[in-house]
Amino acid sequence: MSDLWLPEGLHWDLHIEHHRPSWGTGSMSGGGDKFVLHTTESPREWIDGAIAQFFAGIGTPHLSIGWRKGVKLPVVAQFLPFNQYAKTLEHPGGTPETNRANAVQIEICGRAAESNDWDDNWYRALANVALLTQHRTDFPINRPREFPGSRYTGSGWIQAKGIVGHCHAPNQTQGHTDPGRFDGRKLVRLMKEGQQNVKARTL
Repeated sequence: MSDLWLPEGLHWDLHIEHHRPSWGTGSMSGGGDKFVLHTTESPREWIDGAIAQFFAGIGTPHLSIGWRKGVKLPVVAQFLPFNQYAKTLEHPGGTPETNRANAVQIEICGRAAESNDWDDNWYRALANVALLTQHRTDFPINRPREFPGSRYTGSGWIQAKGIVGHCHAPNQTQGHTDPGRFDGRKLVRLMKEGQQNVKARTL
């Protein structure tokens, strides 16, 4: 199995799928390793809509997670290998890199206004996909800023490391404050708990 892709099938209480488009994007340009959280501003059960949109090249992230009717576990779709850049952040001409700055990105099916109230099972699913991704991309398991928090400068974003959100990226149009009041402390705690049990799990 390539380190550039999550394992397909049932892993860590997730149903993982690959949806590889025929097109690619290009390589990362460097910077601190980060895991960037977005929300789709949709119902949680929108994963098939996300797959259709992102496979077509519209704002494509590396990963998306959501629910599908008839499937008991959350579905994780991967669209791009981790060494290619996503198309989820804005990058106005003449500004520092955003997507290419070693930013692995995930679109979470849900709404930013509700993220602080997501139940523990949903946060645990997010921690599982984040930890599986961290094993392949090595971003530090921390959240350097509160959610939603202030935006980085262009150079600050490039150097940032850890778990960040669309809300922290520079040079974005007004309104991109996802993932909202997301509980970053809870995500970090659950990821560290998962690390303690990693030897008993199949990567």
